[in-house]
Amino acid sequence: MMKSLAAIAVIMSVMIMETNGESPIECCRTVSTKKITVPITGFRFQTQNLPCVTAVIFNTTEGPMCSHGGLKWVREKVKQLMKLQRQQKMNSTVILSP
Repeated sequence: MMKSLAAIAVIMSVMIMETNGESPIECCRTVSTKKITVPITGFRFQTQNLPCVTAVIFNTTEGPMCSHGGLKWVREKVKQLMKLQRQQKMNSTVILSP
């Protein structure tokens, strides 16, 4: 009985950790070459670790989308998002005077 309760507790904690408001995506097994037309809110890189492939995972208003990192529009969007992240980071830095 105790082992069953422990197993249920572990399963429930994993389920809770995976439901953080985003659509969970284990990994990209394929990538798209189509330009994303919905708003992009962020991104992350994924390296190849089979069955996962090398990809740029864009967070969009419709959920995560896997894109081919070698495409010009993908590289430009990543640069744009990185620049925006740097600007937001600089704007949120508070300088304290002595």
